[in-house]
Amino acid sequence: MDWNNNDQSEREKTKLWSKLGCFFSVVIIGLLIISAAAWYLLSPQETRLKVSDSPNHVNSIEIVKREDFPSPSIRINYRNKSIMKTKIPDEISVEWKSDYEAVVTLTKQGREPDIVHVDF
Repeated sequence: MDWNNNDQSEREKTKLWSKLGCFFSVVIIGLLIISAAAWYLLSPQETRLKVSDSPNHVNSIEIVKREDFPSPSIRINYRNKSIMKTKIPDEISVEWKSDYEAVVTLTKQGREPDIVHVDF
């Protein structure tokens, strides 16, 4: 009869380990879901404001508004580079001088325009 008690204690240990494994897997999955949601909500969101292609479609400039904390910023993206500006303009214009040179003008009402020269 001793082997019967030993078998029963092994079954109870197995049940305990199974319950602990299920509990910890549920906790880990829950933490992963919460951390993924927090990462998505707290990561900066970008809004495309303007995209301009060069006259012969060789290069392009993308201007995006990035919702950084505590204040948003403007990024002028071209090739693998970017220029950051902290003032949000009312008006954005891109004037291409050639396929490899452009002038970006950021105009805010009541202020002098901010002129950015972009060379590729």
